[in-house]
Amino acid sequence: MKNQKYPYTDMYGREIRLLKEGIEHQGIGGQEFAIDEQVTQTLTNEEVFFQALNGNWACHNFVERRPDFNKDFKHKLYYGKVNNLGYIVAEDEFEVK
Repeated sequence: MKNQKYPYTDMYGREIRLLKEGIEHQGIGGQEFAIDEQVTQTLTNEEVFFQALNGNWACHNFVERRPDFNKDFKHKLYYGKVNNLGYIVAEDEFEVK
């Protein structure tokens, strides 16, 4: 959204943040990311690896997209949606506005 201040809360109570422009995966760069707090609270590095190996596409795509991701990854992980598709992103992938 043009001139929108981020983060903000949408009408469903979800926190909305803006993803950095440089994320090329499926064109999500520069898009709004609606955080699902319930899932985000359960995310660990181990869970993302396990789910990626077991066919979870959000986790698989994150692991493929972030070659720096490992068991000692220091950034907080978030689960949320861009245009109703689920993604995992790291805190360093949000714009700071």
